[in-house]
Amino acid sequence: MRPISGELVYIAGMTARKHLKALLAYCTFLVCMVLVYAKLFQYLMLHLEGREFSFIAGIYWVLTVMTTLGFGDITFHTDAGYVFAGIVTLSGMVFLLILLPFGIISLFLAPWIENSLRYNPLLEVPERTRDHVVICGLDPVTRALVSKLQVRGIPFFLVLSNYDEVRRLEEDEGIRAVYGDPSDAGVLLKLRADRARHIILNLGDKENVNIILTVRSLCTTPIAALLDEPCHAELFHLAGASQVIPLKRILGRYLATRATTKGAFAHVLDSFGKLLIAELPVHGTPFSGRTLKDAHIREQTGLAVVGIWERGKIIIPNRETLLSEQSVIVVVGTRENLETLEKLIGELPGQDMVMIIGHGRVGCSSAGFLEHWSVPFVLIDRVANPDCGEHEAVIGDATSRTILKGAAIDRAEGLIATTNDDSANILFTLASRHLNRHLRIVARANREENVTQLYTAGADFVVSNTSVGSNILMNILDNKDSIFLSEGMHIFRHPVPEAMHDKTIRSCRIREITGATIIALERGRKEEPTIIPPPDTVITRDMTLILIGSPEQETRCRELLH
Repeated sequence: MRPISGELVYIAGMTARKHLKALLAYCTFLVCMVLVYAKLFQYLMLHLEGREFSFIAGIYWVLTVMTTLGFGDITFHTDAGYVFAGIVTLSGMVFLLILLPFGIISLFLAPWIENSLRYNPLLEVPERTRDHVVICGLDPVTRALVSKLQVRGIPFFLVLSNYDEVRRLEEDEGIRAVYGDPSDAGVLLKLRADRARHIILNLGDKENVNIILTVRSLCTTPIAALLDEPCHAELFHLAGASQVIPLKRILGRYLATRATTKGAFAHVLDSFGKLLIAELPVHGTPFSGRTLKDAHIREQTGLAVVGIWERGKIIIPNRETLLSEQSVIVVVGTRENLETLEKLIGELPGQDMVMIIGHGRVGCSSAGFLEHWSVPFVLIDRVANPDCGEHEAVIGDATSRTILKGAAIDRAEGLIATTNDDSANILFTLASRHLNRHLRIVARANREENVTQLYTAGADFVVSNTSVGSNILMNILDNKDSIFLSEGMHIFRHPVPEAMHDKTIRSCRIREITGATIIALERGRKEEPTIIPPPDTVITRDMTLILIGSPEQETRCRELLH
C-alpha cells in the first residue's frame, strides 16, 4: 500500500508550488470581489430601496447569488437592483463556478492523477535475475559503489524503505531502486537474495544485524556489512556476516600510515602474497634531488618504484623523473627488500613524532596504529573521549597557536586531521601549515567536494571516507583481485592476451599502452608468483599479469588487452 507521502509527493514539487501561488492569488482576487460586491449591495439597498442591511448580510447575499443558490430571502425590487444582481450572478458563474474548478483540475488534480498512474515503485526484481549485488542503505559510500558497479556493468539493486527516496533516485538520477523493508523476509525473497552475488549492508548496526539474521534464515549468500562500532564486529560474525568492515578503524589506519615520515615498514599499505606495497617520503633520504635512474633504488634494494605522489597526484615515473623533497615514492617488493631500504636510509619510525587532531573513533584508530609501530604521538581535542581509555588527549582548540606550540608542533614530523567536520579539518590544516611548513599533513575528508579545499589549505594527503569505503566494498566483490592502496592506486589481475603469448615484457609495451606496471606474474593460484619480473621475462598464455595502476589504467587494460 502506498504511503500518503507518496500520493502527495507532487505537491512538494517546484511546479506544484508555483501553481499553488497562482491559486492563492486567484482566491485573494475572489475574496476581494465578494467584499466589493457586499459593500455595493449595502449602498444600493440603502439608496435605491431604503432598506438597510449589515455588511455580513451583504456577504451572505453575494455568496448565494454568485453560487446561483438564490434563496430569495433578500431580493432587489428595482431595475438597477436587478441589473446589479445579474452582474453578480454572471461574475459568480465565470469566476467561481467555471474558472476556479478548471484551474484546480488542470493545475493540480489532473497532474496528480497522471503522476500517480505513471509511477509505480519497483517491488521485486525479475524472476531470472542472478549474480546481482543487493545494496541496503544509501549514503556517499554506497553511492560511489553504485557508480563503480555501473562502470563495470555489474547488475545491482538498491533496496530502500523510503518511498520518496526511491522515486527521486529513479526520476532524478536514473537509478531504479526496490521499495521495501530489507529486514522483511518477503522483500528479500523478491530481491532473489538467494541467487545474489553479494549483499551489502550500510544501515545502522541494529538494522544490519536484523537483516543479517533474516538473510541467514533464507540463504547462504555472502554478506558484507559496514560497521559503526568496532566492538560489534564479533556480534556481526555470530549473526552470519561474511565480511565486517569497521570503516572508521580502517580510515584511521590509512591516515596514520601516511602521517609517519620515517621507516619503510610503517608505510606498508597492503600486501599481495609475498608482495608488499609501501610508500616512503623522499625528504631526508639519499634519493632527494636525484633522478630515478641516478637513485639506483632497484639496484640497491630490489624494490620497484611504480609511482610517485606529488601533493595528492600520482605520477607514473620514468628513469629521468626527478625525486624532489616533496615526493613520496610508491615501492613494491618483499619484506627483505624493505629491510634493505630501511638500512640504506638509516631511519626508523620511532624517530618520528606525529600530532593527531581529533580524539574520536578515527583518531583512536590512528593512535593505535602509531602505537603499534612505536611512533610517538600527541592527541589534541576540545573534549576528552569517554569511550577511549587507552589514550589521553591534550584538551584545547587545535587552531590555537598556544595549544599547538605547547604540543610541540615545531618538533612534529607529521599531523593527522581526523575530525568528521571538513571545515574544521581545513582550518586545522591552515593553522598547522602556518606554524610548521615542513610538516607532513594528512587530512580526512568526509565529503568528496572538500578534497580540493584540503589540498589547497596545505594537506599533503587527503583520505576520503567515500573512496576508502567504496574501494573496500569493490575489492570484496572482486574477491580481492583489486586491492585498494590509496586515492588513485590499485592492484589488479589480468590474463595474458593471446597476442602477447611467448613475448617478453619489454616487447609487449604494456606500460606504454595502458600506463599500468607489471609487478608480478602468476601461474596458477597455488604457485608462488614471480615478483618484480625483469623486462626480458617471457610471458605465456597460462600466466596471469598482476599490475598496479590507477582506476583509469585498470579500465584501459580491460579495454585494450584482449
